[in-house]
Amino acid sequence: MVEVVDKISNKSYAKFIIEIFVMGIYQMRLIMILYLCFFGTSLFAQNQPLPNHAGPNCHSLHVAFSKNGGNSYNHLVKGIINSASVPDAVRFKDKNLIYYVNGDFNNHSIYVSEIGNDGKSPKVLGPIKLDGKIIKDAVDPDLIVTPDGKLRLFYYVGLFTKPVTFPRPNKFYSAISDDGINFKVEGVVAELDNSTDPTVARLNDGSYLLAITQGKELKITIFRSMDGYKFKKITSIRGGIPELAIASDGNPEILFQDQHGMVRQTSTDLGNTWKTERKNVLINGLVGAASPSILKISEQKRFLYYLSARKGCTTDPTAYLEDKNALLPNGNKGQAKGEPPLGHKSQAKGEPPLGHGVKPKTKTK
Repeated sequence: MVEVVDKISNKSYAKFIIEIFVMGIYQMRLIMILYLCFFGTSLFAQNQPLPNHAGPNCHSLHVAFSKNGGNSYNHLVKGIINSASVPDAVRFKDKNLIYYVNGDFNNHSIYVSEIGNDGKSPKVLGPIKLDGKIIKDAVDPDLIVTPDGKLRLFYYVGLFTKPVTFPRPNKFYSAISDDGINFKVEGVVAELDNSTDPTVARLNDGSYLLAITQGKELKITIFRSMDGYKFKKITSIRGGIPELAIASDGNPEILFQDQHGMVRQTSTDLGNTWKTERKNVLINGLVGAASPSILKISEQKRFLYYLSARKGCTTDPTAYLEDKNALLPNGNKGQAKGEPPLGHKSQAKGEPPLGHGVKPKTKTK
């Protein structure tokens, strides 16, 4: 993996992504974070240390605090949760909850912890369930509280325990819950090639914005919906893993990482156009800060959660695969028979799961 990364400056990003695709989505995401944080257009940013090339087992979650409505955040505590990635925090039924991807090799799935009023001191509540099952390939959680007081989860189902052999449209789903742990899958809300990490915000007019990062294109695609189920693309901006929220003036805001730091942009026309308010809102943040999530306490007080990779930690490309030989030339291709991953209701049974960039074998007479 390190040898491949060392060649990135001599190859196009698109070609590089294709070469490492079989190594897994998580490795690709970390390379995207590396590229966004430390490349301007095609060159490394000056005087910036390189982050580690590591999967979620190497990630730690940190917290910063704002007293000025999110115009800036001061780093508060590092390492509140280790071996955890892509956090999303939400206040639900008088509790502060943080959802994240558990980076443990044997427990890879979406987990939830309760956070104290100090913004830290997490207590693990356990893995969430989708239609009664713990789904290891469900990742990238983002949550909003519905007008009727339920919790809606937006997430991505990928192939993390099985190898991906070539790109395909990525599907994003929603699920609903009364307790924040047991969710009922509602269905697909959006599809987008080479994409991960959805984030959703409900605007003051009752409509919804959905932002999804496209690492290969180094852009964020933004959708809008009137009901929170059917989303239509309205625009795109350049940036890394995003977080949508509502600013203190009632307009939508978006945070994402790039070569400058944690950028903050706002919109005054329901997400159609965006203006940069500050190139780096995170003060004294850790190197490689990425994947922000805002927990609003009041109009002026907010916590910001984000991840970074621990120095010196690396992840084997096969770490999360159920079949450790799946990437070998003559090895098992790692595609299990039977029901496709949860949420892919329209796909046929068989070998391998359809719709995941792997064509089924053609039967010969």
